[in-house]
Amino acid sequence: MNILKPETITAVIAVAAVVSPVLTAWINNYYKNLTDQRINDDKLRLEKQRQEEAQHQKFIEQNVRIRTIYEKYAEYTLELITSRGTSSIQEQGKYFGLAMIYVDGSVSYQIDKEMSELQAMLISEDAKIGSISRDRFQVANDKFSIIAPKLRELINNLPKE
Repeated sequence: MNILKPETITAVIAVAAVVSPVLTAWINNYYKNLTDQRINDDKLRLEKQRQEEAQHQKFIEQNVRIRTIYEKYAEYTLELITSRGTSSIQEQGKYFGLAMIYVDGSVSYQIDKEMSELQAMLISEDAKIGSISRDRFQVANDKFSIIAPKLRELINNLPKE
C-alpha cells in the first residue's frame, strides 16, 4: 500500500489553508456586488418611476388649469353679456388674456380671431355696432354663440391622461 507521507499531507493542508479564505472572500464579494447592483437597480427604477409620476401629475394639472381657464372665460364672458356690461369686466378680461395664451388659431378654426372681436365689442363704449346699429350686447351674444362650441371642442380635445 501506498501511504501518503506526512509532508504531503502538511503541504495540502497548508495550500488549502491559504486558498480557502481567498476563495471564500472572492465568492462573498461576488455575491455582495451582485446584491449591491440589484439594490442600485431597484433605487434607479423607483427614482425613474417617481419622476414619471411627477411628470404625469404635472401634465394632468396643466390640462386641468387650461380647462379651468376656458371654462372661466366662457362663464365670465356670458355673465358680462347677460348683465349688459354691469358685471366686472376685469375678471372676464383676465380670463380672456389667459385663454388667448392657450388658443391656437390654426388648430381651433380661428377661434382666437373670434375671441378678439368679441372682446373688442365687450370693451367698446359704443352702445350700437355696425351700419345697421345693432345692440353690441346682442352682437356679442351672437358671437359668443359661435365661440362656445369651439371652446367646448378645445376642452374636449385636451389630452386625456
